[in-house]
Amino acid sequence: MKHRFFVLLFVFSSLLPASQEIERIDSIVNDIASLRKNYETKLLDEKEKNIILEQEKKSAQRKIKNLENEIKRLHSLLKNRETKQKNKIIIKKKIEKVFVQPACTSENVFPELKLKKSKKSTLQHFKASAFRLKKSANIYAGMHTKEVVQRWDGHTSFTSNLKSQTRIKITGYFIDKKWTKATQEMWVDLTDVEQK
Repeated sequence: MKHRFFVLLFVFSSLLPASQEIERIDSIVNDIASLRKNYETKLLDEKEKNIILEQEKKSAQRKIKNLENEIKRLHSLLKNRETKQKNKIIIKKKIEKVFVQPACTSENVFPELKLKKSKKSTLQHFKASAFRLKKSANIYAGMHTKEVVQRWDGHTSFTSNLKSQTRIKITGYFIDKKWTKATQEMWVDLTDVEQK
């Protein structure tokens, strides 16, 4: 009986390390499976990256080809322009040579041209002075234009040093008793104005 006990103990003790060894082997197998799965995933990722990089490379090559074609086209245009410029210079020299001799010795066959008479607006410059409006009046964008830029109330004060036969130019005006220089062309009819 003792003998059987020792045999059982021996078998049990020899099985104990075997079970630990089996567990260790299972752990190694699991680690290998995990590594293999990670490797396959990374391999797929690398394949996808390679595909994307290949597409980007093809796109870049197309752009380079287009740019090279554009450079060739521009070089061609430049050569054509230089050739045309040289031709123009040659033509000008030939024309100069042709016109060295008098072309016509007869009198001028065209009638004498006369300038068209225009209405002269006599502008009168005078010493700057203050004026005011008799009544509400339109302020015009120029001496002869009908374009109204503003409408001012009666008794508005302004300064001027230039007038025509029909209008006076506004060179400055008063806001809260403070003089401000006019930043745009402004004219008002003389009939609406009185001197201060």
